[in-house]
Amino acid sequence: MRVKRLAFLLTFMAAGTLFAQDLTLYCEEEPPNQYLGADGELTGMTVEVVREIMRRVGTRAPIQMVPWARAYDAALGQPDIVLFTVSRNAERNQMFNWVGPVHELDFTFYARADSRLQVKSLEDAKKLTRVGVYIDDVREEMLKRDGFTNLDRAANNIQNFRKLIAGRIDVYATSQESVEAEAASAGFSAAAVKPVYTFARVQDYIVLSKGTPAPVVKAWTKAFAGMKKDGTFAEIHRKYYPGRPLPGKTVTEF
Repeated sequence: MRVKRLAFLLTFMAAGTLFAQDLTLYCEEEPPNQYLGADGELTGMTVEVVREIMRRVGTRAPIQMVPWARAYDAALGQPDIVLFTVSRNAERNQMFNWVGPVHELDFTFYARADSRLQVKSLEDAKKLTRVGVYIDDVREEMLKRDGFTNLDRAANNIQNFRKLIAGRIDVYATSQESVEAEAASAGFSAAAVKPVYTFARVQDYIVLSKGTPAPVVKAWTKAFAGMKKDGTFAEIHRKYYPGRPLPGKTVTEF
């Protein structure tokens, strides 16, 4: 009996050590998924999802909002990194451990509201003088893959919004879900721009970097599945995306 109790205690202690291990959590500013609220505290749809996952698996770690390029490089090169949100595509499919999807969105070129540009295809967009993207974002990756040589890079899409209004770029690549917040952060109304062409639909995820212990990845995946099953995820999603459908079936082939 003592041997069984000791084995149970050691197993419990090992599990506690595993899930209490140091994880570094990064996100970028991307309302309404993750952003600083009026009180200066980090909030957002995916922030709430991640915090609930951590509560369920027994992990405590701060979430750091940092520039995307820094966070993405860390997730590519180091174990025990959690990054969100990350759009899944062919290039990234084997690079991470994926938890989700937590959201689906369209990627769209936006022009100034007074623009007369006609963009009806990617080939039309390739003929523009400057297309705004931000560094190491999935939209930059996708457009590079499609042969774009006219990309104008910025640190984030708030800068791209300002560049668009100033006439320094013709369009910039963003999503309908983000453009209102980008406009507000740039000091403008979303009515100052208009969508001209949607070029992709993608799913967004929480990712754990390669090298993160498999039991940790499994625990996060199981916790998210539990949130979907008991309705917690749907409740959080509706809070930030009222009226929008939940993400569909996971897409793993491209």
